[in-house]
Amino acid sequence: MMEFFEDVDLKQRIAFLATIAHLARVDGEFDGDEKQFFVDLAKLYNLTKEDAKEAIRPRSEAEALALVKTITNRGFSLVLIREMFYLGYEDGDLSDSEILFISKVGMALNIPLEKMEQISNWVIRGIEWEEEGAEIFSDYQSNEIGEDVLKGYDF
Repeated sequence: MMEFFEDVDLKQRIAFLATIAHLARVDGEFDGDEKQFFVDLAKLYNLTKEDAKEAIRPRSEAEALALVKTITNRGFSLVLIREMFYLGYEDGDLSDSEILFISKVGMALNIPLEKMEQISNWVIRGIEWEEEGAEIFSDYQSNEIGEDVLKGYDF
């Protein structure tokens, strides 16, 4: 995904992660899955550990919204909204406080309500699709070859 945002500067990438980190704290919980989500995003957007720590530190809503306004890349803005909905729905329930914050971010980024609804519905369908796939393939046992076996092959 980062290949589409190579021109996005460090300040915007930090703002992206900071905004999502604020969303993760809105419901009062910041669990292990959410922490892993941030580690993965920090790696994806090529942030150093120091930059990642700066990005995910606690902020007030006003600080988070001020940071989000530094995001000028339209595609990056839409990806931010997508990731926010994904994180919000991931625990099975998008709270009113999460909806309100996502809406404020969308307004700060001048994203029309219709586009926000499209993204939200798309994320829901994607999560449902992943859950359905997990159920369909739940009885499948992987017969992957281990690293130790692969080292024995001479390619």
